[in-house]
Amino acid sequence: MSAEKTSPRIPAIQLCYVRLAVSQPQAAATFATEILGLEHVPNKLEPFLYRSDSRFHTLCLSTAAAKSSIGIEINDEADLDRAAEALASAGLPAREATVDECAQRFVRRALIVADATGNEIDLVLRPAQSGRRYFPSRDAGVTGLQSVGLRSRAIKDDLKLWTILGARVTDRAGEVTYLGIDQKHHRVVLYPSDRAGLVYVSYGVESMDAVMQSNYFVQERQIKIVQGPGREPASGQIFLRFAGPEGYVFSYGYGLRDIEPSHRPRQFTAEASSLCEWGSECTDIAELQPARAG
Repeated sequence: MSAEKTSPRIPAIQLCYVRLAVSQPQAAATFATEILGLEHVPNKLEPFLYRSDSRFHTLCLSTAAAKSSIGIEINDEADLDRAAEALASAGLPAREATVDECAQRFVRRALIVADATGNEIDLVLRPAQSGRRYFPSRDAGVTGLQSVGLRSRAIKDDLKLWTILGARVTDRAGEVTYLGIDQKHHRVVLYPSDRAGLVYVSYGVESMDAVMQSNYFVQERQIKIVQGPGREPASGQIFLRFAGPEGYVFSYGYGLRDIEPSHRPRQFTAEASSLCEWGSECTDIAELQPARAG
């Protein structure tokens, strides 16, 4: 029997944060505040930490990290222990984070695991919240960390990890696979690729106007728009994706729809209109092109 049928499902609660491995943190820090509009979080452990909502942080720029990673919150100790066992049984052993690693992530406990492609994922317990109101560094209308796109060498193999974490496939566009872990259409999207890594980091914004205003804002600052403004047929999300420091791509999104309990995954064809119904195409990133979707 497949791992999908035999492994227990450990309900993931939320996408908590993204840790980006950077070599020039000051330039990336300027981008995080002046372009993305995130709030810097002064602290003694991580100098380049940023908020986007009520959480203590959703973005960390790390010079010490060997690779970028994402944080996924797990409900409690028992579920975290069950996750470790299930992942090991599926050939995806997770290691316990050290005390220092947990402190750097502002969580009480963490398991660090890699999917079959090699993307690093932190399974975390009790990520810190902030008692202070989120105060953006510019009025971009950011409402919080929304989703991430991950590269996948073999989506079927990478789905083993996400299935254990209780994620469900909500839709597919060609081989591009949308994964939901809460009421929203997706929090993680797997894109066919020949390597590991983030395709983009997406922050939600409060309105369609906020997306369009940021479109002009980034153009005026001669920042390359990678794709958009556009609208995903599967999720209903209006998006703008643009180049960030050190090859990273960021996105603003609005209108990500909720998923009804009765929703069944749909299969969209592997063509440009399945990735953007407004006709916006990406010429720079292979994973965002319809050729990859198939």
